[in-house]
Amino acid sequence: MKPETHAWIGLHDHAASLLRPGFAERTLRAARVLAPTPFSQFVLSAATAAACLLVVFLAHQRSTQLENARNLAGWQEIAAETQNLGQLP
Repeated sequence: MKPETHAWIGLHDHAASLLRPGFAERTLRAARVLAPTPFSQFVLSAATAAACLLVVFLAHQRSTQLENARNLAGWQEIAAETQNLGQLP
């Protein structure tokens, strides 16, 4: 077995230890109460997927903005240094 597999198994076991027994069953039961028909379950699933995608999009946008700001600051520093070198006698 690959070392990565052992790592994933360890992470899975750790995550499972953080959940109380019956968590999945309680979650599905609550979802069925909230959305009793197949159509309403589909709508709930679609809304959940849309919310997850929105969070991923916003997180990606934020990290991209931070990276762009960091890169711009670096380039501005390089430009200033280059300009200073060009002014030497």
